[in-house]
Order: sequence, then structure tokens, then C-alpha cells
Amino acid sequence: MSKPKTILITGGTGLLGKGMEETAPAGCRIISVHQRDYEVAGSKAKQLVLDLREKRAVDRLFEKHRFDAVVHAAGIASVDYVERHYAESLESNLVGTLNVCSAARRAGTHLIYVSTNAVFDGTRAPYKENDPLRPVNKYGRIKVECERLVAETQAAFTIMRPILMYGWNHPVTRPNPATWIYAKLLRGETVELVDDVTENPLYNVQCGEALWAMVRRKPSGIFHVAGKDAMNRWKFGVTLAKVFGLDAGLIKRVTSARFPDIAKRPPNTILSTRRMETELGVKPMTLADGLEAMKASMHGPKTPGKC
Repeated sequence: MSKPKTILITGGTGLLGKGMEETAPAGCRIISVHQRDYEVAGSKAKQLVLDLREKRAVDRLFEKHRFDAVVHAAGIASVDYVERHYAESLESNLVGTLNVCSAARRAGTHLIYVSTNAVFDGTRAPYKENDPLRPVNKYGRIKVECERLVAETQAAFTIMRPILMYGWNHPVTRPNPATWIYAKLLRGETVELVDDVTENPLYNVQCGEALWAMVRRKPSGIFHVAGKDAMNRWKFGVTLAKVFGLDAGLIKRVTSARFPDIAKRPPNTILSTRRMETELGVKPMTLADGLEAMKASMHGPKTPGKC
């Protein structure tokens, strides 16, 4: 019998970590670390509280466990929070990434770094993995620096760039676009959604499937992971309302000018999924299919595969 694989996910209480939990193959053990000391009810991972900015704590974690791969998703990820708290966000993302990179390199562990579509300026979509990086906000600039840090320090690494992710999140974490819209419509509240920001939304369970393919295959370089349909946020909300049987009339179509105080968003960051399809064997889902799967999962998760 082969030894069970142990995977480390940093920032594992987020939507991405939840997607990996839901798609975890049999024989794989997940250790998830997060900074806040709260209970993650219903988690299928072993949850540990750890501040990645503390190098010695990260080193001890790698000394105690032999990881088959590390998925590094931790760091402040709120675009608007980063814009207002740049120094704190630099420390959270860069220092944490440096410490994880250092430990993974010494341990000889394959590192999968989770980046973002925000590394692009949104004027030349669809984006391929080798297209020029031109972020328009501080969050995107931080992620560009983290990508460089990973690429320049690791012998074995994969960089994954996901896009607008949706799905059921752990209750202790912040809502995502789907759960936020769903909750407001369920309460009969009006929702204002922009029609001038275009993405190809990604179901978090499919993101988990792509990450497990990376864990198995350990591919090199950068991969874009995204859904099939390109659409703006307003269309996203209308599609969600239709799938869940909610009132789409509560959704008001606006432009980004309606929200002058938030960080600038790139207008169109549709990601090409060709490499995801050909090298990972993951076919992108339509938004309707992803939302239908999300709706069905209210009654229980699907059966996992093999590690």
C-alpha cells in the first residue's frame, strides 16, 4: 500500500481551499493553515493556526511534516483593502510568500503559487500565460512581485492564475460574488452590479480539480484556470438569479463610475484556458453548469476520486 500523500494549503479556509477539500482524492491528507484562531466547522482538512510572517513557525511546520506539495494561497486578497492598507498587505503577501518559498526550497517540495487575473491591465483579452503583466491596482502589483519571487527562488514550481471564483464558502470566511448576491436576493434586497468588468467566472470545485491535477502532475510554469463563459458582473447576477429561482428584477445594472471609492479594476481580463485543458485535462465549465452544480451541492458533495 502506498503512503498517503500530505498536501499543505496556506490560507486554506478560503474558497479555493474549500474547493480542494470537496475534490480531495482518496488517500490524500490536507493540512490547512490560517492566521485567525477560529473553528472551521465541517472542514475535511486538518486546520492549524499559523502566521506565515513568522519564519521560524513556518520552518517548524516543514520540519514536522513531509509535504508532497504546497498550495500557497494565503495573503490579504481584498483588492480594496490592499489599496487602502498597502504596507500591511505587502507584509502579508511578500513576507509570507518568501518564508513559504524558503521552506519549500529547502525541503525539495513542489510549490503551487496561487496568483490572480489582476496582474493584467484588462485591455488585451483574452490573456495567455506569457502575455505582458500590467496591473492597474496595488493588489495586482503585489501579486506580480510574488510571482517573480516564486519563479526566481524555486527549482520546482507552478503558478496558477484563477479568476472571479464562486461557490459555497466556509461560514467563517468572507462571502464571494455568488453567495453575496444569493443572500441579498433571498432577502429581497436590491443588488447593484457593474456591466463594464468582464471575466470568465470559475467554480471553486473546478478550481480544486485543476489544483489536484497540478499536485499529481507537478507541471512547470504558469497556468490560467477559469470558466468557459465570458461575462460582466451584471450578467453573472442575472444568471445566478435564474438558476436559483430568485428575482432578477432586483438586480440593477450600473457602471464602475457608481463606485468611485473602490480600487480600479481592469475592464476585461478573460483568461485563455487552453493550457489548462491540454496539460491538466480540465475542461472549463459554463457559468450555468457551475451554478447548477453549486445548487445541487446544497444537498451534499460529490464523491471524490483517487489520489
